[in-house]
Amino acid sequence: MVNNRSTDVGVVGENESPRLIEDCLSPLPSSPSKKTSSAKRKQYYINRAVRNSDLTPKAKGRKSLRRLENNRYLMTLLESDDCVADDVDTCICASPSIFAEACNNEMYIEIWNDFMNRSGEEQEKVLVYLEKEVRKPREKANKCKDKRIEHPAYSPEECYQRIQRSLRCTLKRRQIPMGTLEVLEEEMLSFFSVSPESVYIAMMENSYQRLLLHAVCQYMDLASASSNFEGKRQMRVVNRKWCFCPPELLLHPTSR
Repeated sequence: MVNNRSTDVGVVGENESPRLIEDCLSPLPSSPSKKTSSAKRKQYYINRAVRNSDLTPKAKGRKSLRRLENNRYLMTLLESDDCVADDVDTCICASPSIFAEACNNEMYIEIWNDFMNRSGEEQEKVLVYLEKEVRKPREKANKCKDKRIEHPAYSPEECYQRIQRSLRCTLKRRQIPMGTLEVLEEEMLSFFSVSPESVYIAMMENSYQRLLLHAVCQYMDLASASSNFEGKRQMRVVNRKWCFCPPELLLHPTSR
């Protein structure tokens, strides 16, 4: 009798299409007929499994309940992706969702499993951290914009008052090489506008040129210092803030 049963099942022939799992199941009460689409039949069995899962004892405790709700939400996302894939015969092929791509990426799966194995409090800490990381670039851009446009301390007059009094007296002299002052300003603008967190280093043997650079840095709210390096004078300039917000006017027209 065992042999007869194995003969009935048989092996799928070369011209015979493979059978679906739903076709091998015995018909259930009010189950959809085979004339319906595979997507509807699949959704029927999924809904039935969800109803059966509601009969099982639910997790107790706030932490376990939260993780259970997260898992159910993920299952609904996965079910919606499966239904879209089954209806591909009647519509144009749609690009896979972000969730579907993450499920097919081994690295993402490993990270997701590590996230799901953590407690509810640890998951919330991770989400709060990610939200802060996303807001950082926006807050950084807003700070730069507000300081330049609204804050009175960034007006050309206030920036000029940041320069030391002795340097301001030097800038008021008529013998100042305006060309050198303009070159130094343009160099600071081009350097810190592209890389505000970098350090500007230059070898300057001319003491008067170093003095002008100190004045330019104070006007642009930059920190400058000179030191000996291999028997020569070296200038180091850094930006002490998150972003570089130079005054609207350059220093060389102001000093005239």
